[in-house]
Amino acid sequence: MDKRQLRSMILDRINRPQIPDRLYSVLDFGAVPDGQEIQTEALQRAIDKVSAAGGGRVVVPAGKYRTGALRLKSGVELHLESRDTMLSFVSKEPELHYPVVFSHWEATPCCNYSPLLYACDAQDIAVTGPGTLDGGADKDHWWDWHHQVENAWSENRPDLQLEDRKILRNMNQDGVPVSERVFGPGHYLRPNFVQPIRCKRVLFQGFTLKNSPMWQLNPVMCESLTVDGVTMSSHGANNDGCDPESCSGVWIKNCRFDTGDDCISLKSGRDRDGREANKSCEYVLIENNEFADGHGGIALGSEMSGGIRYVLAQNNRFSSPNLTYALRLKTNARRGGQVEDVILADSVMDHVHGAAVHGTMLYEDGRNGDYLPVFKNITIEDITAHGGDYGVFLEAFEEVPITGLILRNITIDGVTCPMRSMNWEDPVMEQVQINGKNFPRPGKVRILAVPEPKKTVSAALEYCGGTENCQFAWEVSENGTDWSQAGEGETCTVPETARFIRVTACDRDENREMSRSYRVLQPLAETSEASETDGRTQIQRRLICRGMLAEEDMLAGETAVTRERLARMMQPLLEESKAELSGGVLQAAVKQGFLALDSAAGFYPEGLVSRQEMATVAMQACGVNYRNASSTMPVCRDAGQVSNNYGTNVARALYFGFLELDEKQYFYPERPVTVEEAERILDRVADFAGI
Repeated sequence: MDKRQLRSMILDRINRPQIPDRLYSVLDFGAVPDGQEIQTEALQRAIDKVSAAGGGRVVVPAGKYRTGALRLKSGVELHLESRDTMLSFVSKEPELHYPVVFSHWEATPCCNYSPLLYACDAQDIAVTGPGTLDGGADKDHWWDWHHQVENAWSENRPDLQLEDRKILRNMNQDGVPVSERVFGPGHYLRPNFVQPIRCKRVLFQGFTLKNSPMWQLNPVMCESLTVDGVTMSSHGANNDGCDPESCSGVWIKNCRFDTGDDCISLKSGRDRDGREANKSCEYVLIENNEFADGHGGIALGSEMSGGIRYVLAQNNRFSSPNLTYALRLKTNARRGGQVEDVILADSVMDHVHGAAVHGTMLYEDGRNGDYLPVFKNITIEDITAHGGDYGVFLEAFEEVPITGLILRNITIDGVTCPMRSMNWEDPVMEQVQINGKNFPRPGKVRILAVPEPKKTVSAALEYCGGTENCQFAWEVSENGTDWSQAGEGETCTVPETARFIRVTACDRDENREMSRSYRVLQPLAETSEASETDGRTQIQRRLICRGMLAEEDMLAGETAVTRERLARMMQPLLEESKAELSGGVLQAAVKQGFLALDSAAGFYPEGLVSRQEMATVAMQACGVNYRNASSTMPVCRDAGQVSNNYGTNVARALYFGFLELDEKQYFYPERPVTVEEAERILDRVADFAGI
């Protein structure tokens, strides 16, 4: 279906709340503005009595009202009358002000501290007006319960929430009854800010949300929901903006998002609970919004076990260089679920620092699960974007490739890597240009094996954005400067006089991509102690021909690798222009995030590298950058010894085969990496990166 048809289908499912045209002031129920006393009782009394009388508008005049949790009731519109109206939710002594209620936490049902503004099984409810809801969260209240791992080298700090999160996830997996999933006092699961559950005809309009403990707007299993002109500005951990969960008929328009996590994130339940509820998030229209800071502008997942479908996002503006991804799809094999029939169109992405379009099935638990997700029928068209690690990054598991993908009329510039296209099945690409190059096109052109005189080598590539037969043209050089033709085809026999060799791939549209130049190495002498079958020798020769190892740098394999040596081996993986300006290859590796700056010793050239650090090095260097790392642990017998800030990258490095477990399934995260290990790991990374 096209955009017009889909928009009409969505709007047919949305109705405004039916609220009687009667006005009531909270002052008439005993509320006192600008006082030090907590006004929860008076405010809740106004809501309760108006609902019992058949409904109407509960007006909150100008002033600051300190309050605990409030519960919206059927037929009530809570109207923040003035820009000077503020509901200020108290953050001290949560056990006194936020009673334990049935709620959802990260898309898992449980009993926890009440959301600050809560509703359950209500209909015809609204919060409107130009005022402010202030959740009272800051670094000393609510936010200090969780340490969010923002990037690959985040500091490893205590996370009070982590243990309760694990317990709740296990309850989900084990099917523990919700009545037994009781948290609240004595636990550290932060409440969501605004959470209506199983409500019909819901309107949020005009107000500002700030300082949220957790997710800001999280409607759960609601029908006919409108979010119009709301400003969501909160930068704590997991401070998503608007997260409709298993909702049907959603219209998000004219809003501004400035958040500490995803701006909009559509969800549909997590893991076993989500699959058993089997309630998709569907018929969602997202238009005319401004997206500033946040991890993802419009995210789908990761809690999407019930599926997400029929989504149209159009005429949106992504305006901040601090936004990580404009469109973001994220799931894994523990979640499962389908993302289908999604259109992102007619949007401008002024600047993003991750990717304009990013989708992965390797989020958090990655392949560690039995429920393979599905991405299908996704259209991205008529967009312009600037900046970031990638233009388009979409990857799926081999067993479940992305199908029905359409990329049309897309212009992206200023990106480091134009495209990652892993396991796309028959995509349609029309008028797609990234960094001035047309796509689909050949990419990651490389030479296999070690080039030697008289030896036949072969070419390989990844075709970015599809499947295409390419022609190969070979060139050789005696000095690395002057090149001559050496033949065509997938293979080439290296001339005796050649000292360097390279290959160019060309598709039928005349799109060309050239490999790096490889050194031609002399054959090993027959009397050499190192034989052709010596695995380490072959790895070293592969590194030498790619410029990652100098013959004079070959050390004993059991020697622990230093940071300086590791950086020298990674030099061909660095961006050359930055390496030249850095004042040294170690400094360049640190500046580009391949290695961390030691908090005490600075660049620390003689420092050693642990295996969990090496996993992060591999993921940073492989050309597939995952920002906003989480603290998911790998599946191994010593996972408890892996630091939270390294956990996800260890899991990914194991999945991609850069590092391995031993025969007893131990990882040994703190063990220093040896030179031989580093050579083997970086050889795999280089193959993956296509050099």
